[in-house]
Amino acid sequence: MTRRVDVDSLEQELLRIDRLAFADLKQLYQKLYRRVPPLRIGRRLLILAIAYELQRKAYGMRVDRLRKRVLACNTESKKPGRTKSEKTAAQRKSMRSGGRLVREWRGKQYEVYVADDGCYLEGKRFGSLSAAAEAITGVKRNGPAFFGLRSKRVTA
Repeated sequence: MTRRVDVDSLEQELLRIDRLAFADLKQLYQKLYRRVPPLRIGRRLLILAIAYELQRKAYGMRVDRLRKRVLACNTESKKPGRTKSEKTAAQRKSMRSGGRLVREWRGKQYEVYVADDGCYLEGKRFGSLSAAAEAITGVKRNGPAFFGLRSKRVTA
């Protein structure tokens, strides 16, 4: 069963709330959510919360159903995969023996050679790239990220 929504009137209502005074926005929030708005909420966030609730009510999505949908999507996305140790082994396979990683740090160039038994930096063996990165920088670091083997994360 789908609900028929008057999109024009909903759009007009959404435009109207943008022009309301802050005190009126607080009253509308209280009416919609049946509780007082958070003390330090700003005007913009208050407008977004009200707009969300108006749209949710117009389209008929109940919060409990929405929560179930989100949880269902979340469990579907957790497909059986490799364990952490298996991922590490797969990452090691992508760095073939005999490979060379070059990284400049504070004006000095460092070369790390990848071998079957770990990696070598200036003739010294390290069990992981992270250990080699720590030897270079003096602080614990993620080795693959330090040597540019991981892509940068994009946050929205």
